[in-house]
Amino acid sequence: MHRRPPSQPLCFRPTPARANVYRTLVLVIALAFGAATAQAPRSVDALTVAAASDPVLVRLGSTRERVSFVLQRFEIAVRGVASSQGTPFEAALYEQLYGFLPTFLDQRATELVLIAQARSRGIAVEEQEIDAIIERVKENVGGEAAFERTLTNAGFGDETQLRSVVRETELVKRALAAIRAGIVVGPDEVTIAYHAQRLRFTTPAEACSRHILVDDEEHARDLLAALAAGADFGDVARAHSTDSGSAVRGGELGCLRQGLTVPEFDEATFGAEIGALLGPVETRFGHHLIQVYEIRPARVLALDAVRADLELELLEERADITLAAIVAASGVQVFPQFIPPLKDEIDAAAGI
Repeated sequence: MHRRPPSQPLCFRPTPARANVYRTLVLVIALAFGAATAQAPRSVDALTVAAASDPVLVRLGSTRERVSFVLQRFEIAVRGVASSQGTPFEAALYEQLYGFLPTFLDQRATELVLIAQARSRGIAVEEQEIDAIIERVKENVGGEAAFERTLTNAGFGDETQLRSVVRETELVKRALAAIRAGIVVGPDEVTIAYHAQRLRFTTPAEACSRHILVDDEEHARDLLAALAAGADFGDVARAHSTDSGSAVRGGELGCLRQGLTVPEFDEATFGAEIGALLGPVETRFGHHLIQVYEIRPARVLALDAVRADLELELLEERADITLAAIVAASGVQVFPQFIPPLKDEIDAAAGI
């Protein structure tokens, strides 16, 4: 149950999460229609769940979205999740995800702002475009009859409702694209960001080694003498090392980054000559005989190798900031305190 704490204001301005802005709507179309065979019990009737009143949950200008509408959209989203997982839509999943309804509400508010942005920019989705998308869905699920079953399983009342969701999805995507298109990241900015985050693009040095671990120093020295006399390192490790994980591999540890092992072992391996026998080196684990067969120096990725990714990150960060400002200035409001509690009566009314 989602209750409003006493200190919470009566309404909130949503926090936009760009990465999730249209994920729900995309799931509805791309995922809910990807598993036409999923069986669905009777729908959770949003109008019944909303109880006697149907308060507004999201408000933007003259647009009001009430409990019944939001719960219907939320059910469609949950069915999309079930479909993507190849599982039936059941009460347990609905209950599990119901706690995310406030987040869903924030996302829905941001979607409304983006839809308004699209329209204010003269962005439109033509009926022919929606027709083409619907036709592709029908082809993907195997024809008209399968499409009708899938439509029901996905929680849509009819094709008209699906067309509305498709239109909104396209408007949101195009509004986001328009926002991104207005953001410019200069090459100098990328260079500055690269040098500010240089450590991020640095791969630490690595030492590739094998070792033999024993409990006491005298035993370690005896084994060192045997190795110096020509005994095979792998054979000695398999026969004597108490590190069972590496012993079966002839003492092989692989290539480990500097700072990953205990200080004594780290210092010994990174200061060693290639091929030399080291030890005994005492650590809290015991006494080690070590042989380093390769040292890989630290490497820094060149700016050109990361420029495209870094530029995209900067663009995304600015898109986040721009979107947050647009949402804040829009006057959109959400009212999570009016989200109805999830009760047993919901399942009884829905028959799930």
